Amino acid sequence: MLNARIVKSAVAALLVSLSLTACDPPIPASILAVQAELEVQCEDGEVSTVFPESMTDLSMNWSDSLLFACETMPVTVLDNTATDSDIVIAESSLIAGRCTPFATVPVAIDAAVLVVNIPDFYEIFLSAQQIIDIFNGTITNWSDPALAEFNGEFPLPDLPIVLPTEATPSAKTALSDWISRLAGGELDLSAVADTTEFNEISLASPAEPGSISIASYGAAMYLGAAFVAVVADPNDPLSYIRAEYTSLLSATTQLTSSIEGTTMNVALDPSIEPLAEAGLDAAVIPYQAVYAMNMAICGEDTTLKRTMARYFLRQDSQGVILSATLMPLPEALRVDAISIVVVGLPIPTPTATEENQG
Repeated sequence: MLNARIVKSAVAALLVSLSLTACDPPIPASILAVQAELEVQCEDGEVSTVFPESMTDLSMNWSDSLLFACETMPVTVLDNTATDSDIVIAESSLIAGRCTPFATVPVAIDAAVLVVNIPDFYEIFLSAQQIIDIFNGTITNWSDPALAEFNGEFPLPDLPIVLPTEATPSAKTALSDWISRLAGGELDLSAVADTTEFNEISLASPAEPGSISIASYGAAMYLGAAFVAVVADPNDPLSYIRAEYTSLLSATTQLTSSIEGTTMNVALDPSIEPLAEAGLDAAVIPYQAVYAMNMAICGEDTTLKRTMARYFLRQDSQGVILSATLMPLPEALRVDAISIVVVGLPIPTPTATEENQG
């Protein structure tokens, strides 16, 4: 049984815009999405969900908040290797084999990062060309004089570089595309196999000293891994770009979406001028190796599963995503994702007020 819990906050302008008669044109999806934020839709039933380990804190937050809003619609969090879940949240390739989705949409934005295991180092600085040279075998030791250019104050040790053997396809593609653009040459990651591990945490914790690994930002932040900061301009040592909130937020303003049936895809368009964060005069240089963390709604198509997925896409649910070291969806992408998820759910209607009654 579907029901709704009213959220007390409302925007008068929105309610006026929703005061439409039967003769008016259909309400735009963006308006419906905003109207739906005034209520938490609930349905009786339990929904099982798989989250990556890096989203453990977020899954607990969402679960507690949902229990407060919808007592009869609990979310059961399964082990991240489970293959019988109603909803799977993961990097796109890690959904296959665990779920046959009837709809797939982004739920957050992640990024590809390089992490290293170099004793006593918590961050190193590499140019895009140096990264290419490391992966093509031109640079094979961390003590190579070429690497001293941006790390001279803290010389890197005499330690062989151990390359990664696997990574997720999304991380490889995002990193290769960005580094290739910066360097004006190709970062070839074809020797790095697609991972078959459901857990991305292992990719962010290379065990062998001297290792460099391609990991997700969320997993690397969750573990406190040692990152590589990318020097954008080799003539300017201070032009480095770290994967952090401001640079990732800047990159999310360059994202576009496309919808194919019940699947929504996200891509970065580097030709789009990044937008400045509210309160800033200029945009931060974007860390462009970003990609979607997807949500697959699995098995039989039911309104219960769609209602749960809609909850994860609520504005207030998205607002706590930063606690999981990920980035929330940009508003335009969130609205697109909602348009797929809400098919078959009750259409939001304006809350009764003096302005729209009669």
